[in-house]
Amino acid sequence: MRPEDSSRAYALICESLDSYFVPSIVDYFMMQWPGGQIVATDFTGDIIGYMAGSRLSGGRVSIALFCVKRGFRGQGIGSGMLDRFRRSAMMDGARSIQLEVRETNSEAISFYRRRGFMPVERLEHFYEDGGTGIRMVANVFGVGN
Repeated sequence: MRPEDSSRAYALICESLDSYFVPSIVDYFMMQWPGGQIVATDFTGDIIGYMAGSRLSGGRVSIALFCVKRGFRGQGIGSGMLDRFRRSAMMDGARSIQLEVRETNSEAISFYRRRGFMPVERLEHFYEDGGTGIRMVANVFGVGN
């Protein structure tokens, strides 16, 4: 991801996710771990997918934000972004990936399960609106590794 992509990535976050994030969130993740920021673009260069990763302790990385523009979902864009993120995490020495997803987001939970993520913790009142989250973890090397 390039620094000049920040405002367009933020616009996609606002359009796609149901929580409010401050505009500087994209720049924060970019400064924290440039290799963990992934964008997908269409043939015109418009950003249609964004993933923000962060480093954690103990050989772990986290997917903090992940969105694909409506109308482009189900076309392999998210899978491709996750593959790129996994490669970047491996190159950075990570061994596992964790993320949190709304318990009610069955589509996302299924997506992550198919890609080797397993639920490890239920997080009551995790979201600002009181919603419950599910923490999921996967081996950085992918399914079956």
